[in-house]
Amino acid sequence: MAAARLVIGSGCRDHVKPVLKDLHWLSVRFRAQFKVLVLTFKALNCLGLVYLKERLHPRCSAWTLRSSTEGLLVVPSLREAQLQGTRQRAFWVVAPGLWNALPPNVKEKNNYQTFRRHLKAALFREAFNV
Repeated sequence: MAAARLVIGSGCRDHVKPVLKDLHWLSVRFRAQFKVLVLTFKALNCLGLVYLKERLHPRCSAWTLRSSTEGLLVVPSLREAQLQGTRQRAFWVVAPGLWNALPPNVKEKNNYQTFRRHLKAALFREAFNV
């Protein structure tokens, strides 16, 4: 956040949120989500590491539902997710929930650069209520 203040030239007592909005930068929380979602996109589209793709499972249903075409992922059960230490924040636990929360128009992108652009715009809108 200090870098944002330095670029804009605002004081250390000024609130950082308007500065981030002016620079079109994401806060740390949304930047972390951005990174996880980019890794998820790469894994699902065979652009990333194989071991990440092996941890992501598409949600399958016996019935034909609208959600079956939305590219949803299986979210680990509470028993699996509530493990010791940092496993609660592990990629395989966090990524499916973030992916499923994305708007369909972002998930349906096939091109990596297009996905990144639309993802950043979606996260920016969520972060700054635009």
